[in-house]
Amino acid sequence: MSAADSGTRVGARAGTGIAEGVGLVAAPGAGQPVHILGVDYVHTVTGEGGDLYITEAGLSRAQHLQPENWFERQWFRTHREVLRGTGAVYVVPTRPVAGESLGLLVKFNRAGERVPVATMLVKELLDCDFNGPFEEFALVEELRRRRRGTPGRRIQTQVPLAIYVPPEKTQPSQSGKFQWRIDRAIARHPGVALDILRDYIMVYSWLPGVDASEAHEMGLLTDHALRALTVQATAELRQAGFTVLDMKDAHVIVQLASATDLEVRDGEIEYSIIDYELMERTAEYQGEVQEGRRKAYARRRRQVWQEDERPPRSRSLPAHLDATRILGVDFIHGRTESTGGALWVVGRDPELFDLFLPERWRTTPQLPLPPSRETYSTESKDHIRLVWKVSSVGERPEVATRGAQGFRLLAYGVNSPFEEFALANWLHRQGVPAVLPLAIYRTGHHSLLPDWPYDTSRYESHEDLRTADGAPILEPRRNYITLWEQWHGPDPRADEGGAPPHSPLDGDRAVAEGWATADEMSKLVQDFRMRLLAVGVEDLNLLAAHLLVTRGEDGALRRDDRGALAGRLCNFEFLRGLGPEDLGAG
Repeated sequence: MSAADSGTRVGARAGTGIAEGVGLVAAPGAGQPVHILGVDYVHTVTGEGGDLYITEAGLSRAQHLQPENWFERQWFRTHREVLRGTGAVYVVPTRPVAGESLGLLVKFNRAGERVPVATMLVKELLDCDFNGPFEEFALVEELRRRRRGTPGRRIQTQVPLAIYVPPEKTQPSQSGKFQWRIDRAIARHPGVALDILRDYIMVYSWLPGVDASEAHEMGLLTDHALRALTVQATAELRQAGFTVLDMKDAHVIVQLASATDLEVRDGEIEYSIIDYELMERTAEYQGEVQEGRRKAYARRRRQVWQEDERPPRSRSLPAHLDATRILGVDFIHGRTESTGGALWVVGRDPELFDLFLPERWRTTPQLPLPPSRETYSTESKDHIRLVWKVSSVGERPEVATRGAQGFRLLAYGVNSPFEEFALANWLHRQGVPAVLPLAIYRTGHHSLLPDWPYDTSRYESHEDLRTADGAPILEPRRNYITLWEQWHGPDPRADEGGAPPHSPLDGDRAVAEGWATADEMSKLVQDFRMRLLAVGVEDLNLLAAHLLVTRGEDGALRRDDRGALAGRLCNFEFLRGLGPEDLGAG
């Protein structure tokens, strides 16, 4: 009896299967909870130096999934069964653990490899790529918990248990992978690193049965029934929001009720779908996912600022996140896996964390915002309009042409990202128009700050501010990026989707392009200077470029009830709190 491309065969000798509703047990002591593309894992470094990522479904069988219990060279070679298909797919039993052996479906991920010509059934496949291992698991888990499709009809799949990355590296010429394909996979999800020289082995639960083409060869399906079953599986998969680019009979698994009959429920043949390396969301469902994320974001962001004055309330957090309060601002903090960085998202809502992972906004089209240095406007993959800016903390302000004001700036230094957020938060509470802070991202790599001179004052003043694991929140030679809401003007429609009704521009540009006079802008700057002082904040370097104004649909600049220009502060680098004990920032 042959096996399907994705490697599913009937055979009791493969060991005991695993039920879909397994109970969870405590993670191994050395495990680190991580969250990758919406899937929770426990990550451990194995004894031989490999990386093992165990899913929630795999935790109850964590000992079975340790590589020495199924991938040890002699055991694997002796007990594996090679399955039919173009990829490296095997079924293997584990060594007995507590007297029980578990049957595993083991697949070597093919991300970066060329899709075989024989697999390309339609023209659109000529430019397709295999899913990466974490991408594939994320899509399978999403399909398993999906809410679209035929009511009461659940599409059965294999259960993702673990991803194992052995420590050994191959030579580039031996990997069979193309770097440009790996780069394209990383571009889809840049927060998930893939090493072209390492293998990524996906471990699924064993799914007994035979594929539809085998059932046809066994006389259990007629020609018509075979075609109808494959069409039905394809249609129901699409109704659920997914498509498999090379869908075929071998991807549909049926269960044997007896030697002459298949399992049937409510008059229909029971089936499962396997082989997910070319599975993707349909265009319609992809749009729904993105729109749903955008709407959820808008609702949750409103709640963040509504909660601002309320006492903190208890909220359960995933294991990879922690809640913290820094300089009077609430954050949800966690690692950005595979980039080695860290992320602080404003508020107390853990559901907002994933929306600001760097892979959601770093690779979308970027619009530079002059005259600011390293400041960009973008729309994230979840259709969230935001502005991100590389923090200048640790650098010395340019003072040569600023006279006495320059020396004041030099003495004060540049605010840290956390001070900027504390001051923005304070101004919001005091009713001073300012752009709203979203998140702070610390990159994993070291920055290129010169050895000397640079300003160490903020690193010293923040020395006692630590993360849950005791690390300093502000580290020298790390780049920090602040994320801010993109202000489109005083119109709620800007948060409701579609084209924003207002176009923001900074004060300098508004004057240069003739939208406002120099006198009007000078008055706006002075007005903001006084408003800031009235709430205990001094801006040591307030410029017209630090204020946003907006043009409405009629082309005119928006004005307030007095007829004066309506503006909003968008730069917080040189704001100084006159009452640190009140502002929560120095």
